[in-house]
Amino acid sequence: MGDTKNQDLLKNAILSPKAINPEDQKTLNEPLKTPSGASDANRAFFKDLLGKLEKGQINLLSPSSLLNQSIYDKLPENIQGKIDLDSVNLLSKCREIKSLYDLGQTDSYQMDYMVESVRLIKERIEAEAGDVFII
Repeated sequence: MGDTKNQDLLKNAILSPKAINPEDQKTLNEPLKTPSGASDANRAFFKDLLGKLEKGQINLLSPSSLLNQSIYDKLPENIQGKIDLDSVNLLSKCREIKSLYDLGQTDSYQMDYMVESVRLIKERIEAEAGDVFII
């Protein structure tokens, strides 16, 4: 937390929560920005995910829209079940990423964490099941 203004605001909010003004509360509610930015891998993954969302290739209400159906159909039923569950979780994280993007929070720690989380879960699953996701 290198930002001393936020530290001071937080300290004042804790010591006297009734005295915090609306502008200071707005500042405290903003996600912290990551000064170094996202890694190249996360940045490329985010760009790909956002492109597929904008083109309508991924439907944020349909977990199956994340699947590469031709690969998925060839998998054993027990692996498909695991992928179905992971698809729901991944799609939930994708909705959160889209929400942060819509709020203009693309350079926050929270965004970087969410993108990296989706990317790593996808990579873990695909190491076992092949290129089963379109992201």
